[in-house]
Amino acid sequence: MKEFEYIFEDVVVKPSNAPSFTINGKEVDIWDDALLKFHSKSIVEYVREKILEMEEKGLDLFPEIVGKTVEKNMVKIALLSGSNILFKGKKGYGKTTFSKSIAKFLPEKILAIKGCKIHDDPTRPVCFSCKRKVLEDEKVELTFVPRKWIRIAGDPMMTTRQLIGGISLQKIKEGYDLDHPEVFAPGRVLKAHRGIAYFDELGSIPSALQTLLHELFEEKQITTPEGDIVPLKIDCIVIASTNPANYKGVSDIKEPLLDRMEQIEIGPPETIEEEIEIAMRNMSLKIGPLIPEWHLRILAGAVRCMRSKECRYASRIEFEPSCRATIKLFDHLRASAMLNKRKVVMFADYGKSYENVKLALKSRFEVDYEEEVDKDSIIEGVVEDSIDKIGSEIYSSIPRNTFTEIMDELAKAEIVNVYEDDDFGSSLYSFASSMCKHPEEVASAVEMTLEAIARCTGLLEKIGVGVYVCAGIKG
Repeated sequence: MKEFEYIFEDVVVKPSNAPSFTINGKEVDIWDDALLKFHSKSIVEYVREKILEMEEKGLDLFPEIVGKTVEKNMVKIALLSGSNILFKGKKGYGKTTFSKSIAKFLPEKILAIKGCKIHDDPTRPVCFSCKRKVLEDEKVELTFVPRKWIRIAGDPMMTTRQLIGGISLQKIKEGYDLDHPEVFAPGRVLKAHRGIAYFDELGSIPSALQTLLHELFEEKQITTPEGDIVPLKIDCIVIASTNPANYKGVSDIKEPLLDRMEQIEIGPPETIEEEIEIAMRNMSLKIGPLIPEWHLRILAGAVRCMRSKECRYASRIEFEPSCRATIKLFDHLRASAMLNKRKVVMFADYGKSYENVKLALKSRFEVDYEEEVDKDSIIEGVVEDSIDKIGSEIYSSIPRNTFTEIMDELAKAEIVNVYEDDDFGSSLYSFASSMCKHPEEVASAVEMTLEAIARCTGLLEKIGVGVYVCAGIKG
């Protein structure tokens, strides 16, 4: 049948052989300057042009990504050269964020044949139904579709139909339209046509299905396990991510598939400043009580300690916490301060036994259960170590004469309750104020200063949350 021949025919529509194209019922010239930019180019071409345009203007290609200068340049080079990309690294370090940031290089919208399930290009149709429309119909209705970023979640139970879709060649031979429900049901890969196909945890996709992807990456088409060629030349950029192979549920990616991708390692933030910035950007509670710098550094430092080989618990931590742990730590402490009607985060927001910290961390790291240690003990230990570290830095920053004046004031007051007192003494108040970026942080700064003195000198004793006395006065 002639209709069946359309399936494998490469169709190119030019002004000389084009049908009448309409948008919202109004006839349009798609080769006019106003519409020409919305069709006929490949996704790689669109991305390449946008990158070069942004480079020419001196714009940051990846403002969403904190740090990672080398990785950003590698992604830029890979995209300019039309390559597929595999982001490899542990969970929670920004692989998905990197992928989403690439989607902005696509046009905000493109022209597609109306009704097409994969949003075919009117001048380069790949699906049978659209080929027949542009070759046989007098009028073809078009529509604009927004940029496409399609997530294809790695699933060990994924089927061929879910990944690729289902096409019945027998139904087509019987005269059914390819868009008929009995004939064509596009899978996740086909839905990424003219967009970004993001394979989230590629290593979790069954090996048999990974084999099907070799042809997609190389020839932009797929042959099913039964030997049927899916006659759709998929135009997409493939971005994938995977965790290390020793993660649960993750298998090795097949070598022929790796050979068709550029592998880019994505690791944790290099500095604590980057860790804090990432967490602040991604918090759920964007506004609320202030989180002073010292608490940001204590919390981020505790998480980073758990990733460090120098951490005293390093040998006991099997899987480390990611940036998501830092994000939720900031969220939980801000939420606690909000519930307690405080304008600034205090040590009380950690919880009496660091319960709010544990809430953020316990599900985000794993320990070697052969070791005689539990998660609670590790969390308490790393937080204590981090408070000691930041406290030492603050104590070291107190001028000698100021320290003497602060201790004289504390001796006269005998007891200081940060949560109830308003008058902290002029020297203590003055030093605490110098630590603050905002006046409402002063109470928290006073508490941090007292905590630092107590931990570093032993001249103060902490007898309750926010309550301090000079050593020897109690009792």
